[in-house]
Amino acid sequence: MLDKLIPFGVTPFFWTRLYNKTTAFVGHISEPCDEIFIDGDVMKNDFFAYFIKGNKIQAVAHQSRHVDALTFFMAFNKNKVPSASDVKSGKVTPKILRE
Repeated sequence: MLDKLIPFGVTPFFWTRLYNKTTAFVGHISEPCDEIFIDGDVMKNDFFAYFIKGNKIQAVAHQSRHVDALTFFMAFNKNKVPSASDVKSGKVTPKILRE
């Protein structure tokens, strides 16, 4: 803006509530993802989705996992997001990140 490049320091997020269900998204997808890894059950509205490019988690989305989303919001802001392979293998979980 005004010919000045000023970095944005906070990870983007949004949430919405529709039909008494809350969905939230944390992160930034600057190019198409290679994969969306889902932990949980989408049909039961209890899931955590990881948007992955290469081995990097670019963003997450969820229903019914607010604490996990906040954990990743903080990890993005601290530049301490685990690798996608660690998350997919179960080596790193949002609970482990909180410890």
